[in-house]
Amino acid sequence: MADRRTQHFLSTAALALWLALLPGCTRAGVVDPGGPPGGSSPERLEWCGMLELPDRMPDGQPLGGLSELAFDQENHLLYMLSDRARLYRARPHFDDRQQLTRLELLDSTPLRDQTGKPLEMPWADSESMVLIKGEQGEPQLLIGFERRHRLQRFTLDGRPLGEAIQPSALEGARDNGSLEALVNHPDHGIIAGLEFASKGMTDHESRLFDLDGRQWRWQRTEAQSGLTAMAPLGDDLLLLERNFKIGRPLIISLRRARLSGAAPDSVVPGSTIARLASDEGWRLDNFEGLAQIAPQRYLMISDDNLSWLQRSLLWCFDVPTPAE
Repeated sequence: MADRRTQHFLSTAALALWLALLPGCTRAGVVDPGGPPGGSSPERLEWCGMLELPDRMPDGQPLGGLSELAFDQENHLLYMLSDRARLYRARPHFDDRQQLTRLELLDSTPLRDQTGKPLEMPWADSESMVLIKGEQGEPQLLIGFERRHRLQRFTLDGRPLGEAIQPSALEGARDNGSLEALVNHPDHGIIAGLEFASKGMTDHESRLFDLDGRQWRWQRTEAQSGLTAMAPLGDDLLLLERNFKIGRPLIISLRRARLSGAAPDSVVPGSTIARLASDEGWRLDNFEGLAQIAPQRYLMISDDNLSWLQRSLLWCFDVPTPAE
């Protein structure tokens, strides 16, 4: 039987090949999100633009493997995290109609260890990220890692702060299916989510937990549908799920989790806001990152696995306030 690294390589290669066969591959710039004939937006979403990113920064540094986003409201800066432990800074631009038209790529830096050296595998599998405030109110980044499961605070230029955090909720997590989702909710605080079920859970479940020891269970749409990102949604959470299986359409789901009032260890109530399937004409790729940039506006990014077969797509959408 193949070991975990071989299995991960084969699944990544299969994903890249399958996505290359989907409709709508283009080059960098503004692209059409696609969608079924007769309408390009689910009833509960409003699109505000889509970009395909180049595969290199202005200085020639490769750009790809993007697994998470964090947005600095005060400085209008977008932080993009690669799962190769590299941090990119960019600035989104919108036109008079508030449509996303351009992403200004600024610079990048590696995440470093306590000695100042760039992180290397297996310590470098960075998958989730949120902006937080330090003790003096200074902005920091809290980043979640797989394989060597942990949370770690970093400065905005990639230097580690303090010791790594290893919550007990990470016990039994999958080697390549753990800390994919992080959110800093104004009411709930830091909430983390595991991509897939860990030991003692059913195949359809993921674990949500905070840093105070509380845990909840989240029911994913299917066993192969992984939880890849979270963002605030009013009092609730907006969850991104990616469902990939060879021979079936790629499905991206945006779902609402109602954490308020959910008792610890209970199943969090939820509902699906939008379901996007590749066989319905949507321009999809390996979406893994999500960030709230305004009260109802979000950006979503895809991980191209640094493969020429895939694309880094940045999608802007609004989630309107539901009617009473």
